[in-house]
Amino acid sequence: MLKRIALIFVSLILVSCDNAKPNSSQNNTSINEPSSPDNYLDEAQDAVINPIKNKLPIKVDKITVLIGIYKNDNVINYQYDVKKLSKYALLLPTTQDTIRNNLLATYCKDTEDIRQLKTLFPNGANYHYFINNQEIIIIEIEPSDCGLNQT
Repeated sequence: MLKRIALIFVSLILVSCDNAKPNSSQNNTSINEPSSPDNYLDEAQDAVINPIKNKLPIKVDKITVLIGIYKNDNVINYQYDVKKLSKYALLLPTTQDTIRNNLLATYCKDTEDIRQLKTLFPNGANYHYFINNQEIIIIEIEPSDCGLNQT
């Protein structure tokens, strides 16, 4: 199951872009204390994210490289470095609409893998785009954004 989820993330990476440090949470539970459902979710999220982190950077296409991946508040965050594109071109509404539509097309597919992704990260996915180490745009997608976009 985790391998399939990892493949989902890779496929989402191929359609999107993101760079920031992962938030670390302190685990004060003792070894003998039973894990809570939140701990299971946290562990499952880590099991998907960590193998991808170990392979960074990942070239997505001619202008996009995945440079970071982390979770925050049950949201998966992708960080992309964008090359050969100006800040102003990335800020164009048409560029942002194209990126968002491509991300939604993948995120809103009604497949088992995508359902598992949404179960692991129920609050959605954020895509952070950087040029020269400066974050230019963030595209936020929530499960409720799918609506009529499901295929």
